[in-house]
Amino acid sequence: MRLTILLALALLLTATESKACDACGCANSGSYFGLMPQSNKSLIGLRYQQIQFTAHPESRVLQTKENFEVAELYTRFFPIKRVQVLAFLPYRLSQQTTTSETKKQNGLGDASILVNYNIINTFMDTESNAAFTHTLLVGGGVKLPTGRFKYNEDDLTDVANPNFQSGTGSTDFMINAFYTLNYQQWGLATNISRKFNTTNREDYKFGDQLYGTIDLYRSILIKKLTVTPHIGVYGEKSQLGSRAGVEIRETGGTLINGTLGLTLFAERWTLGVSAQKPLAQDLSDGYVLAKPRGLIQLGFLF
Repeated sequence: MRLTILLALALLLTATESKACDACGCANSGSYFGLMPQSNKSLIGLRYQQIQFTAHPESRVLQTKENFEVAELYTRFFPIKRVQVLAFLPYRLSQQTTTSETKKQNGLGDASILVNYNIINTFMDTESNAAFTHTLLVGGGVKLPTGRFKYNEDDLTDVANPNFQSGTGSTDFMINAFYTLNYQQWGLATNISRKFNTTNREDYKFGDQLYGTIDLYRSILIKKLTVTPHIGVYGEKSQLGSRAGVEIRETGGTLINGTLGLTLFAERWTLGVSAQKPLAQDLSDGYVLAKPRGLIQLGFLF
C-alpha cells in the first residue's frame, strides 16, 4: 500500500484579550495531517482536530485556556499526470476560558490550495510491485483570507486578539517538499514546509513559519483491511508577529511534538487517528503552553 504524509499548516502563534498583550494559543490554519493512503489516487474527506493551549500558565489572575476545534473538508486530485492538487476548507470553533468567563467564536476559516509536482515516483513509473519504492513531491500554494478577521477592543464580549479570529485576514504563500521511502511493509515519510505571511488590512502580520515532520510506519494486511501504525516527530519554528511594523514579543516560538497514530484502509475508504504530545516548547516568550492534541480523519478514494 502506497503511503505519503501530508502536512498542511499549523499556526502556533499567540493572543489574549488585552490591548497590550498578544499571548494566547492559536490554531489559524491547518495542522499535522497524519498518513494518507494511496498517494497516487484522488481523495475527498473530512477531518476533525482539537488543539489546546494555556496562556499565562503561572498566573492565577491572567491565566486563560484556549480550545480550538477545527472541522475541515479536504480533497486531493490530479488534473494531469505528476501534478497533485490539494485543497482545504476549515470551519473553526474557538473557546477562551478565563478565571471569570468563557467566550466563544465560530466561523469559516481560511481556505488553502497546494500544487505539487511529482519529481520522483517509482510506484507510478513501474508496472510491477517492487520491494523498494520512493516518491518526491515539490510545490507550493496559497492561503486565502476567507475567514473572518475583525474584532472590537472596546467590546467586552469580544476576544480582542488577532490570533483568536477565524482567519488571519491575509493572503499567505507556502513552499514545501514531501519525500516518502518504502521498503516492503516499512516506510519513512518526511516533509519540510515554509510559510510566508503578508500584512493584512488591519496592519497586522503573523510571523513566518518553518515546520516539518518525520514518521516511521509499517503496513499490516489483515484480510481485506490494511492497518498502518506510525510514530514520529513534528517540529515548527514561528517568527515574531508584528503590528504596524512593530514586532510583538509575546508571539512566535518553537514547538516539538511527538506523534503517534493509526491508519486503516479498506477498499476505497480510509480512517486515520493520531495524537501529538509536546516534547519541547518555547512559545510566545514563555507565555503560552501547548497541550496534547488529537486528529481523526475519514477519506474516500476515487
